[in-house]
Amino acid sequence: MKSATSLLNRTLLNHFMGGIFWLTVLFLIGNILIQPLYLWIRSVNSEPVGNMTFISGSMLNETLPFQLAASMIYVVLMVMFLFSYKHKEASLDFMHSMPVKRRKLLSHALIAGVINIIIPLVITAVILFFERYFLIFDITIMEIVEWFFYTLFVLLVVFAISVFVGFLVNSMFVHMQLVVIVFFLPVVFWGLTVSVADLLYDGIAPTPSTGGDGLMGVVVNNTFPIFAIQQIIDGFTLWKMIIWIGIAVVLIILSYLYYNRSRSENVHQTFNNGWIRDILVAFITISGMLLVGLVISFALPNLTVVYVFAFVIGAIFSYITQEMFFQGTAKINFRWRSILISAISVVVFWIVFIIGWQQYTSYVPDQSSVESVSINGNWSSNNWMSNQGESIMTEDYLFIEDKNVISEGVALHQEAITNEGMPESGVPESFEIIYKMQDGSYVNRSYDNISMENEKYQSMMETLNSGEYSKVYDVVYNIEDSSEINNLELYGIEGYINLESSVEIAEFTDAYQKAAHQVDTEMPMLTNNSNASAASASLSTDGNYYNGNVSIYNPALINKVTEDQNLAEFLGIGSSQNMHTVSLSDDAKESFFRDYETMSFDELSEKYDVESLDDREDVINSINNGGLDASGDKVLLYSPEYMGMEMDVEEVESLADAFIMLGIE
Repeated sequence: MKSATSLLNRTLLNHFMGGIFWLTVLFLIGNILIQPLYLWIRSVNSEPVGNMTFISGSMLNETLPFQLAASMIYVVLMVMFLFSYKHKEASLDFMHSMPVKRRKLLSHALIAGVINIIIPLVITAVILFFERYFLIFDITIMEIVEWFFYTLFVLLVVFAISVFVGFLVNSMFVHMQLVVIVFFLPVVFWGLTVSVADLLYDGIAPTPSTGGDGLMGVVVNNTFPIFAIQQIIDGFTLWKMIIWIGIAVVLIILSYLYYNRSRSENVHQTFNNGWIRDILVAFITISGMLLVGLVISFALPNLTVVYVFAFVIGAIFSYITQEMFFQGTAKINFRWRSILISAISVVVFWIVFIIGWQQYTSYVPDQSSVESVSINGNWSSNNWMSNQGESIMTEDYLFIEDKNVISEGVALHQEAITNEGMPESGVPESFEIIYKMQDGSYVNRSYDNISMENEKYQSMMETLNSGEYSKVYDVVYNIEDSSEINNLELYGIEGYINLESSVEIAEFTDAYQKAAHQVDTEMPMLTNNSNASAASASLSTDGNYYNGNVSIYNPALINKVTEDQNLAEFLGIGSSQNMHTVSLSDDAKESFFRDYETMSFDELSEKYDVESLDDREDVINSINNGGLDASGDKVLLYSPEYMGMEMDVEEVESLADAFIMLGIE
């Protein structure tokens, strides 16, 4: 063996390398299977395996999330085996008896780990370099370099975290548990906290339809394994990567300090520091309390005493379970210090929980500080978006800057806060309100405690369920950059059209937006109380997905539908068992649209000239020829098959629950 003063001890390095050799071989084989072999199979088949085309850019990115997930598991296992000597007294004494300082011993272990990460990646990169000449698609050298260094970045950060966590415990099993806890306990803890808050309070919007990532975004987006995979979809965020590199460096430095001060006699203890164990026990107890409490409360009546019982049982169950895992036996030894710290932590948690969420749910922003508002409910629940990359939509999409609408939104928000629990009468309606503030931030709230008969709710519905704001909620009209769209789908009541060609998508989007001004703004944008939109669209880009309403009266949409199928079939008119027409004067239109939402069929028939259609052929032929008119004097009421073929329209309290409404020529 070389002198302790030599820079590198080859024997010691070989010792560490040999202990993880076959694990590294498995890692290399996995890399080859996930990347080069997959690309070869895809090239031969000329199509993706398993339809995995959800990630853009380099072809290497298609399986990169799976590769990273498997590689992170490999790194954790490698660290566990690399430092397995720490958990055995004889091995630990032998390693520390060698004429090698502890910092040098740790350096050799770290070097061995880094080498076993880099070499498999280098071999895979070399295979990819030569394989690219035989593939039907292009993979550039820069894409391989980018893949190599990003994978290396992710694995080295996981390596640093796993090494540091390993010095906190003296058990391989607990080491593995602790790595999982460090990575995922924050997001699980916060997710359970938000879920319980959503159960106990009105106004919680864990995942808003638009306006930022909501309550879960901050924690989820900064959980490293999730962050590492999200970057493949969203693109690299350099400053976050630099922060994670900094964290990794700090953890390695702390590992050196911790190892130099560690004592061999602590090898028989599960944790090297009792306070770390107590903190973990407290957090896990609270998390388990919330989880078990949620499960129990879902099965029992919504009473305060039931919630208290559920969470108490959850805390006891969680504490006992995690003690068994930490102690490695079902015959656990209770420690009063641990019990006391956990109990105090639970009490403090509930105090902070109650005060914090009460303040959160009672907050209503000042109207003067609101730039625009998005209100999604019965009138716009068909709109949904998932932003994981750069948005292709206009800034105005789903948001209204009208001060009167903002004022009505604030009033409805305040009304929802004062209404505790479900309404005593009427059907409860859900709605989501999202404020875009002057400083660029968002305030998201969601409620389901207002009845449809509520005056403020009705006022908001009448305001938004009109053609005046139809363009705000129109998903195609608000496309700003159609060149980024991979797929655009158009849905009718019973029809479907898929646009995949980038040229076809661009032409349709351009024609639709140019023709939007031809649509009369007086026709309500929706069709019935169930929000059964006559036409909708969904579109996807690299990392983004949008779903929302479109105007069936737009000439470009009508032309696109009639190129492929009959318009009447697309709208589900052919399957309708009940079909009526109503002739309206200009003065009667506004009142009819309002009565359509509130009156029964008999009441509407007495007030307006409702004519039953026995001979539908002329109407269907007219519609197939594009005979829709939002500003016309005739309205078609029909019930598609999905709304109930045997529905007795005379028994329906609101006509909008039984019929879809279309303006026809």
